Amino acid sequence: MSQKKKNMSSRRDFIVGSSLTAVGLSSFSQGKAMTASSNALNLAENKREELISLLSDLITIRSQTGESAEEAQALVNNYLSDLPYRIERSSDRPSLYQNHPEFMPPNPESDGPFINIVGWPEKTSRKTSAIFSHIDTHSEDAGWETDPYKPIIKKNRMYGLGTSDDKGGVAAMLIAARILSENDKPLPVVMSLHGKGGGSRGSLPVFERIRKQKHNIQSVLYAHPAETGRGLEDVKNAVLGVLDLEMRVRGWRGPQMEIGSIDSSDWKEGGDAIDTSMRFLDHLKKDILKEIEMNVGKFNGGDRIGSVPDKVTINFRLKFKADYNWADLLRKIQNEAQLFIDQISSKNNKYQIHILAKGYRTNPGEARWNGKESLVLRESITDITGIAPKSYPNHYAGDIRYPIRLLGVPAYGIGSLGGNFYGPNEWVDIDDLVKLIAVLFDTVDGWSI
Repeated sequence: MSQKKKNMSSRRDFIVGSSLTAVGLSSFSQGKAMTASSNALNLAENKREELISLLSDLITIRSQTGESAEEAQALVNNYLSDLPYRIERSSDRPSLYQNHPEFMPPNPESDGPFINIVGWPEKTSRKTSAIFSHIDTHSEDAGWETDPYKPIIKKNRMYGLGTSDDKGGVAAMLIAARILSENDKPLPVVMSLHGKGGGSRGSLPVFERIRKQKHNIQSVLYAHPAETGRGLEDVKNAVLGVLDLEMRVRGWRGPQMEIGSIDSSDWKEGGDAIDTSMRFLDHLKKDILKEIEMNVGKFNGGDRIGSVPDKVTINFRLKFKADYNWADLLRKIQNEAQLFIDQISSKNNKYQIHILAKGYRTNPGEARWNGKESLVLRESITDITGIAPKSYPNHYAGDIRYPIRLLGVPAYGIGSLGGNFYGPNEWVDIDDLVKLIAVLFDTVDGWSI
């Protein structure tokens, strides 16, 4: 199908075409190529052993979140050195970007430097695509039934720290690049980055540098599964913005009517910090936050029964879509808080309020679900897996926001079936990882037309 025809396809045409393709893939589970699109799957299947070997090597090298990942990135560098890529290796420090509007303080706190790898195709073209994934893994938590750095395969699942999040994505990306090279296809830019803890160790500095140069990148794939556990059935085409806030309100207690008795103060003479804080949150929900989700997660106020609570600390989270950004929201809320407090305070008794960002602070981003790039990707997934994927727009702090916001290009997150994210006994399905390679190959090839 030509790119022009793909662009003209309606969603109904896409679904009908996908259904017809799915019929042609009835024997897909037996690994038999039944349609022309299965060529990508055959090419990926031929790299199965190389995939297992490469991923195993990556798993054996520790690169937990907050660590430099220098040794693991050296392996990535060596792999790319055999392909027609110009390799850019950087040592990045989050502190250099703390004033950037997309900055989020890394968790755990650390300033590196962190090693990031970008492979630029030696042969430049008028337009290109990019694939990125993250090399840093979750921390090594208690409860592992096997050595997290000695990958094993049981019933087609590889177990090991980082198998699904996200060294499986790194391996799939690299092998897809090799297959594209071996078949004389246009190569994507490939990036092995630090993505854990907010992206300020890798995704932010790398995409910010790319933004400032002539890159020709038109579309981006993030080789990372949706955390739903459904693999290629879910495509992350949007991420929500999230802002975690801590609000501290200070009131007062009225004069004691009895010596040494705090509880003898007249309640009506006090400034109730809890009541004031709740009134302010209600005020926000009716005005600034009327289109934004709010969750009050932690509440700590007062210190005794029988007395006006003169202080309170509240932690709450906001979730928002593409019309907002966290820095503007924070400023608006802080300004509104001071106006609110000034209006209810008296000359002799004044409330105090402080609102600070504490925790997540990430902006939203969205790529059109029915855009031409999305249709190519969705068709590839449907042809290779036999299942039409669905949009999963409910994730937050996802790194697709960086190419969307900084480069102004569509970006989509896809990955293979895996489990036990953020915990012990993490695994990835090898068959599905092979399919991911095929989808990466087929999509990049389709985008190049």
